[in-house]
This record gives sequence, structure tokens and C-alpha cells, in this order.
Amino acid sequence: MKNKNVYWYEKSYRRNLVDMHIEEWDDRFLSQLDSATYVRMLKIAKVKSAMVYANSHVGYCYWPTKTGHMHKGLNGRDFLGEVINLCHREGIDVIIYYSLIFNNWAYEQNPEWRAVDIYGKASREIPIRTIVSGRYGVCCPNSPGYRRFVLDQIEELCQNYDFEGIFFDMTFWPRVCYCSNCKGRYKEEAGEELPTIINWDDPSWIKFQKRREEWLAEFAAMVTSSVKKYKPEVTVEHQSATVPHTWVIGVSSLLFNAECCDFVGGDFYGGALEQSFICKLYYNLTPKMPFEFMTSICYPGLQEHTTTKSKELIENRAFMTIANGGAFQVIDAIDPVGTLEERRYKLIGEVFNEVSKYEKYLGGELCQDVAIYFSFDSKINFAENGKRATPEVLVQFAQNLPHVNAALGAAEALRTNHIPFGVITKKNLKDLSRHQIIIFPNVLRLSDEEVSAIRDYVVNGGSVYASKFTLRSKLSEMLGITSIEETPEKFTYIAPTLEGKMLLPEVTKECPLSISDSQIKADLSSREGVMATITLPYTNPDDVTKFASIHSDPPGIPTNYPAIILKNIGKGKILWSSASIETYATQSLKHRSIFANIIKTLARKPFSFEANAPGCVEIIQFNKPDEKRYLINIINFQSEIGAPNIPINDILLKVRVKGKTLRVIALPDETPIPFNQDGETVRINVPTLQTFHMLALDYK
Repeated sequence: MKNKNVYWYEKSYRRNLVDMHIEEWDDRFLSQLDSATYVRMLKIAKVKSAMVYANSHVGYCYWPTKTGHMHKGLNGRDFLGEVINLCHREGIDVIIYYSLIFNNWAYEQNPEWRAVDIYGKASREIPIRTIVSGRYGVCCPNSPGYRRFVLDQIEELCQNYDFEGIFFDMTFWPRVCYCSNCKGRYKEEAGEELPTIINWDDPSWIKFQKRREEWLAEFAAMVTSSVKKYKPEVTVEHQSATVPHTWVIGVSSLLFNAECCDFVGGDFYGGALEQSFICKLYYNLTPKMPFEFMTSICYPGLQEHTTTKSKELIENRAFMTIANGGAFQVIDAIDPVGTLEERRYKLIGEVFNEVSKYEKYLGGELCQDVAIYFSFDSKINFAENGKRATPEVLVQFAQNLPHVNAALGAAEALRTNHIPFGVITKKNLKDLSRHQIIIFPNVLRLSDEEVSAIRDYVVNGGSVYASKFTLRSKLSEMLGITSIEETPEKFTYIAPTLEGKMLLPEVTKECPLSISDSQIKADLSSREGVMATITLPYTNPDDVTKFASIHSDPPGIPTNYPAIILKNIGKGKILWSSASIETYATQSLKHRSIFANIIKTLARKPFSFEANAPGCVEIIQFNKPDEKRYLINIINFQSEIGAPNIPINDILLKVRVKGKTLRVIALPDETPIPFNQDGETVRINVPTLQTFHMLALDYK
């Protein structure tokens, strides 16, 4: 709630969620649940804001509901109300958790509310345990009955309880739904039957996908407006962990405007790269700061129940989050009988105690000289074309998303080479000029609006890197390309021209850069700006009857097709690569360094900072112009499984400052740090880095 012009979330960086997806077929379930003990654990953990279950995926409610079914293990006790009152007494904010779309009770009680696949099967009719089947009852957001049920439950919660925010989980399409409600609505709105064949070159299929995205955003906006009608001061958040997931999810930029949410947040269980990428994407996507990054205290994720992450791993997660300006939320899971493990909350408390020391210094504008463009429209795979939208096909391609993989690869190259970067979306088209360089990593679909914004950006002095299928758009006209086709070979090479040697150090025509994928063969109106060409293997790798080397596919056929084109356009320049070099930055140090070198070549001026630190160290810098201060966060994230970090010694950091540097201090103790300034370059030596340092550079 608002207090002295400050909302709860603006000063809340230590958050907690206790998962309570508990059935009721055993009388022991929730029999030991005690609200006072629950809140005592939050106090031990030094939690500032608690997300508390109103219901769960199982669908049972934790308050005495008149519209749904209350969990019988509570014996009529208002657990939600008790926890809210106790939290408020302790000065802890309460955010209500509500599960949308995933609701087993609603699913079982009302078969007409169920989402069904192309075969007419509902989620619990499929005996496979996945996030969209088996244990999970999925309701269709287009079902009028389900919509009314959700609105009635929201009214009940808002009319009876005082809380600061509400989090709606699972706001996405877990499947392509072919229920009677979706069929009828599409027929009425589009005048067509629901298409069943995936084809990203077919306007009818694309129209259907756009309608699915619009339906989901409309559903989210309906839910949000219902909350705001009763409690305009309460914040609303929808699950945003779905942002990088397949098109099936139906999550688009429409879901992240002020009509749907106040800020974005979601739960993730990957490594340092995933967290770094998501934090920077959230920073530029969220309507309000801070965004929220959640992860489990269990290792590696929610499926585990008794394996606790090490303190070192939780510290890495927490400091990586605040280093990017976000709020950190730890997810625990209650035991079915209703108990929590105190040891875990003591561990969280130790980490949050350290986090709390830095909170007052947070804020500012992220220094992002380079931006990775993330396209919601490109979370697809052209290999899906012509296939029926069956569950088997959707699962097959869910993890094989060329654009997403390329975007992550670009992020890995930038962060490990200490190039200041952010992740932007279509939402940020009007602000492209704040970046020196924009990366379009294998963007499979670009609208005319996006291409127009790119053209204006380049003409006015910006630099662009674009790869592979990004050329399918009108971007090809800017490069003078008349036609394109994809190589049938799925293993190819890039060989530099004489002009392109600076872009591809240590790569030669005799030993070209390998690409474990096809490339785009483009015909040019002019050979000007060709920095590299495509080399093919002696034979097509798919031909098992004819080969040059039995284990590999060595380069053997040089071509004149451009592999890299660099052109000056207006005051800026654009570089296109026929292969998505950046994709391989997660697997190959060579590809990583080459991609970083290409990006550095495109820079017009020195970056905001540079450093000699190893790749496990990430540096994130914020500018606080009102305070005339740079905030420099340095995070050492070495182990994905939580082994203690090996200290890094003697990191040399170079920060660009326009003006005189007054002092550099280590926070939170505000200990002076030696520095020297030569023109706009301030050199700072960090003697030892264990896990996290926050430095402040004050200037005038």
C-alpha cells in the first residue's frame, strides 16, 4: 500500500513464498499447520514481504470461501486471515497468491471449463506427468463459467481481507486449446474455424496466434481490473517466468502493460546466464521497479522437497538479483502435514541480513551500451511449419527456439567479456537511441514497425548486429539483398575475406569458423561490404553414403555467398551474419570471443566500463544522475551447484566518467577505495572479490 508516497514494493527486496499445493485425501495433510509458527519463520528469515496462498493448483482455498472449496485440513480455520493479521502486526507486507487456469477442483467440478487439445483430450486425461498434464487440471480462460468463478473469488478476497498485493500464477496457455468456447469465440471474431496446421508463413495461422495472445492479455486485464475496482491501491502481478518460453504459452508484450500488471516477476531454476538475461529483460519490461526474481530454496528446483541449496548458492542468487536492481524472492514448500523446516529460514535470514545492508543504495539507470533485442513474435521454429498442432509436436519444439537460444548466447558473450548490456523488447522501440549497439539475434519475425525503427536508429548513428533469419524481414532491403535461401547442409563454415580479418581473428580460409547449423545464402546487388563468405563441407552431412571424413564434415567447397556483410547506412552501420554465431557462445570460447570482438568493432566510443576479470565475474553498473553517482555491482558466480567461490584477486576496473571523480567507496561500510583518473577513464583496483562488491563512484 501507499505510505508517504512510497509503495510497499519500492522498498521491499527480501521476499518469501511458501508453496502449498496440498491435497486433502489424507487427514494428516495440513493438520499441523500453524499460522503463528508460519509467521515466526518469516521473522527468522528477515522477510520484508510474504506471498501467502489463497488457493493452489489443487484448487482448494485457504480461507472460508463461499464460492469455492475450502481445504478440509483447516477444519474451517481462516488460515489466510490469520497470517495476514500476524504479518501486518510484525510489519511484513502480504501479497496474496492465487492460481489462475491451473485449478484441479474447478476442473473436476466443471468439465465444460476444461481446456482440451487438438484430440479433444483434457489435461488430466493424459497420464503423463508434465506441467500441462497428469496432475494438473487446466481450465480455459475463454470459458464464461470459469471467468465468472475467478471474478467471484477475487471479489470475496478483496472484500474480506486487507493486503498489499496479489500475484496471479499460471497466466498462460499451457496448450493450444480447441475447446468449444475457443472454437465458438474464434468463429464469431474471425469468421473462420480454428486452424490446426502450424505455419509461420500462413496469415491465417499467424492471425490465430495473435488472437490467442490477445485473449490471454484480455483475461489478465479483466482479472487485474477486478482487483483494482475493489482495491485500487493494491498491486497486481502476473506470472512472468513464461516470457522466454515457446509461442504455445501465448505470452506477448501485451501482458506487461499497466492494464495487466504493476511490475513483472517470475520463478527460474537455471544458471547464472539465465538469471543475468532475465533480470536485464525484466528491467526493461517491467512497468515499475523493482522487478521480482524468484527461485526455490530446494536444489535444483521445485521437484525436490528435502534437498536444500547451499548458503553460497542462495547468496549468489540474491546478490545477482539486487546487482541488477531487482527484488529477490525465495520459494520454500510446506510439508504436506503443514510444517516448515526452521533450519532453512535461519539460512535465508543470514543471507537476507547481508542483502539488507545494500538496499538503501539501490536504484538508478542501468548502463546498457549494448542491447539484445528480444522478440516475443520469434519464440517459434520454422521447422514446425506444416505440422499439426498436436501435443507431441508442441513438446518436440518447446525447447528448440532458435531466437531464444541466440539471445542467450549473445548475453553470455557480453557478460563474460564485461560489455555493458541490457535486454529490450518491442516496448522499447522509441528508446533505441540510448544504446550504442543493438543485437538482433536470429529474430525470426520482424514487423514493418520494427524495421522502420531499426532503419531510423541506424541512419541517425546507431550500430546494428543482425543474424540469420533476421534477414527474412524488410531489413534485407537495407543491405541490398535480392533473394535468400537456406543451405541444405546443417554443418557449415565461415571464411573471412581480406577486409574481414579484423572481425574473425585466428580464422582463415583454410581453417574457417565452424557452424553447427545451416546458413542463409543471399544474393547481393553489390559485393561492397562482404567481410566473410560461406564455405560448405565436401558433402551434405545428411548423406550417410558419401563423406570425406567419417567422424566429421571438414570444409571443402568455398562459395561466394556472403557470410558477413558490413554496410554504412546514413550515420550508422549494420552488420549481418548468415549464421547465428552468437548461439554458440554458450558452448565455445572461440565463438564467444569472436562474437564479442564483432560487437566491440561496431562500437562508436568506449563502453561505460571494462574490466580484466574472468568470465565468472559479472559487472552491472547504474547511473544515478540526481546523486551524481555511479553504482557498480560486481558479482562472482562460479558454481551452478553452490560450491564456495574461489576468491578473485586484483580486478582492474575502468569506468568512463564525464567530469571529475570525487571519491570511490565500498558499500555498505563506505570505505574509501584508491583510484586514478586519466581524462574520462577512472581506474579502480578491486584487491579481492569473494562473492559480491558494491562500489559507489561520486563525481561532479
